[in-house]
Amino acid sequence: MIILSIDGGASRTRGVLFTETGEIRLHLETEATSLSRPDADSARILGRFIPQLAEGAGLDLNDIVLVNVGVAGVSNLDARERLFKELDRLGLTDRAIVTSDVEAAYEVVWGNAPGALVCVGTGAIGWARDTEGNTYRASGRGPQMGGDPGSGFWMGKTALVHLIMNEQASDEELDTLRSRVMETYQAASVEEAARIAGEASDMVARTALLGQVICELAGEDNEVALAILQEGTQSLAEDLLHMIEEAGLRSERMEIGINGSIITKNAIFQRLLADALSYDIPDITWRLPEIDPSFGAGLIAAHINDISVNIDVLKKNWRESHFRTSS
Repeated sequence: MIILSIDGGASRTRGVLFTETGEIRLHLETEATSLSRPDADSARILGRFIPQLAEGAGLDLNDIVLVNVGVAGVSNLDARERLFKELDRLGLTDRAIVTSDVEAAYEVVWGNAPGALVCVGTGAIGWARDTEGNTYRASGRGPQMGGDPGSGFWMGKTALVHLIMNEQASDEELDTLRSRVMETYQAASVEEAARIAGEASDMVARTALLGQVICELAGEDNEVALAILQEGTQSLAEDLLHMIEEAGLRSERMEIGINGSIITKNAIFQRLLADALSYDIPDITWRLPEIDPSFGAGLIAAHINDISVNIDVLKKNWRESHFRTSS
């Protein structure tokens, strides 16, 4: 049985084909497909990507039994309708569902168990499930609302605004940040860097490139970058704590799931977010996914259809295939 699973985000999209026995047939990446993108028809991109996945695995679309597209921006009803039209064009409507990318990420971290998850990459969002199966959300407002504090986009935008407002100021740490921003966009000035990011067709993703720069400089004790990161993690922590309280999950010792390139790849981000939560949750352990979040949407589809996936074999095959790909 072939299951097609997609994780569509604001910076990139990953798709995977796997079976209920845990065999991985193909893992592939393409451009961003968040349904909140104002600059691209994400539905058409996904409509091209799905046949590419099938073809790459030597399959026909009719060989695929279940499809789940886990994509950011599912609240955009117009874009969601266009996506379903693409699925209908491909003849997959009767086998396909659409969920959010954060639900898919939760699935690979917690499965059906209660817990809390925070995803921080281009955007930032929290997701929790209580003991009765009810779900709760934090942040995830998106770039149209100024970006979620702590997200790569928010940090990039905040850094650019700070540098432009302090154009005439000069000290070593400000100059270091200025230099790294200009280097990121191969620009001769901060103003040119802001223009390059702001006028790009993928403006959100291009601006979010600075999130990694901020984390790296904060890790080097750059006070300007550290102040930006502290402000972002403090605001994010407030949203997360409210979500955790609503879900009835708060305790002095908690394991919280994490996903997304900013939080999983930067110990400084994890430490500052834990510090911001420490008054209410003194002992936090971060829980990383054991398999790529791109599997999450497919696993949700399997659960809905009462199909048991051999998750242990799937994890083993992912570790082995991911190691080969990364080597």
